[in-house]
Amino acid sequence: MAMEITSNYSNYAANYADIVKKQDSKAAAEVKTSKSTNSKDKVEAYYEQLCKKFPQINFNTNGGVLPSNSSRVTVNLSYDCLKKMANDPEFAKEIEWNLSGEVAANSMVYGWAQRDGVVLGGRTVTYDANGNRQSSCGGMRTANTGNGNNNTDKIQKKYKEEEERLLKARKKREEKEKIAEKQAEKKAEEEKAAERRAERKEHMEKLMEGTYKVSAIGTDMKSVTQNIVEVVSGTSSSTGGSFDIKA
Repeated sequence: MAMEITSNYSNYAANYADIVKKQDSKAAAEVKTSKSTNSKDKVEAYYEQLCKKFPQINFNTNGGVLPSNSSRVTVNLSYDCLKKMANDPEFAKEIEWNLSGEVAANSMVYGWAQRDGVVLGGRTVTYDANGNRQSSCGGMRTANTGNGNNNTDKIQKKYKEEEERLLKARKKREEKEKIAEKQAEKKAEEEKAAERRAERKEHMEKLMEGTYKVSAIGTDMKSVTQNIVEVVSGTSSSTGGSFDIKA
């Protein structure tokens, strides 16, 4: 009988271990699925936010390259780049800064084309997985061959250089504005500090002009002393003390 009990117990233990193992595997799979779903939801939520922030831009995150035209800007954004933006606020801030200039850049390029008598079949803008930006003009042809500027390769290169120069100038201008803003904030803080020092000095001078009576209350000697110091120095509006100045 003892051997039978041991055998049954062994079978029970083996079955129990198998059940626990299956439950653990199921739980791990559920956690993995949950994490994957949450990550996907985060990217989708960020993508919706990005589209709302830049309503004039059509984002292509499905692969391939779609062109822009003179009235509509298309940005071919790598899905890996989008995912990184959704999970890295600093990286997203940098890419969004570039995106904020895409509409103006597109308008500029088509303006240059009109200036040079060039017809653009389309313009492409891409951001790779690391956020590196590339732009190019496709289907380019000169509308006026008599203007001496009918080499499309040279025009393509010129537009690319002008666009890069435009973006660099914009970044430099905004950096200067940020520096000026910080300097203005620092100056305002210094002026406030100077005003507070002047007020304290004036307060002390008035106290020194005549006799004055100081009264303070507190739960012990330390709190009473502290209230007296605060009232006299004017460093705090204590509720436990007051003073009267008498000529």
